[in-house]
Amino acid sequence: MKLFVVSDLHGHYKELIKALKKAEFDENNDNHLLISLGDMFDRGQDSVLVYEYLKKLSDKKKAICLKGNHEPMFISYLKGSNNPFNFKYNGTKETIDDFLCQTHAFEMYLIKNEKEATIESFGEFIKEASAEIKKEFPGIVNWLEKLPYYFETEHYIFTHGSIDVFADDWKNPQSAYQDRSGWDDCTWDNGSFFGSEINNTDKTVVIGHFDTGQLRRKYKLGDVSDHSILRRKDRRVIAIDGCVTYSRVVNVLVIDDENIDSNLK
Repeated sequence: MKLFVVSDLHGHYKELIKALKKAEFDENNDNHLLISLGDMFDRGQDSVLVYEYLKKLSDKKKAICLKGNHEPMFISYLKGSNNPFNFKYNGTKETIDDFLCQTHAFEMYLIKNEKEATIESFGEFIKEASAEIKKEFPGIVNWLEKLPYYFETEHYIFTHGSIDVFADDWKNPQSAYQDRSGWDDCTWDNGSFFGSEINNTDKTVVIGHFDTGQLRRKYKLGDVSDHSILRRKDRRVIAIDGCVTYSRVVNVLVIDDENIDSNLK
């Protein structure tokens, strides 16, 4: 198999397609498999196109889509959360606008209904918006909730942010921070995993989530403006999040001749 690994697309469909074309990914080639490490949504303007493209390939068993930390944000709004933080500060506003085919959907809701921006009016807006999105995209919540946290091959572990290096079994992480635990905590890694000693697996771990430019600065490995793929010297960790929102580039990690159990696809 030839694997094409991307991550943190954040609604940047054009950049994704351009990168896959450059990497020569062919969705009609039986030996090509796309792996997305999560964070399909937020910040970019084309979350719907990213979702539809990845889901189409996933349904055809041409892609493995993993859960990042932004998928649960979108799920929470689709289930009626009225917490405005991620909507305002983490880009979910752009995602909801795109799924509603609107611009500034919340602001337009306030004008239309002659309301002030409050927690209550935001909750009312989310209730209407989530109902409309779920009607237009039936099954979206179920599909997103069932996305796995990792994908494993003969030599690699693919995941969004990290594995728990302190757990006896990395597949059952025990890490916890604030209100997050287990895999939910691992998806929010603060960059420390890239520098961590790994003793509970001998496989190479491929991650997204933390911008490679910031990892270069954190570990003094080069220019912070360099968002290209970053490999740890011992090859135990490969980071691929190119911070597409700023760089306008989606990194594609290409892995040749990897053995994949057909039952996993």
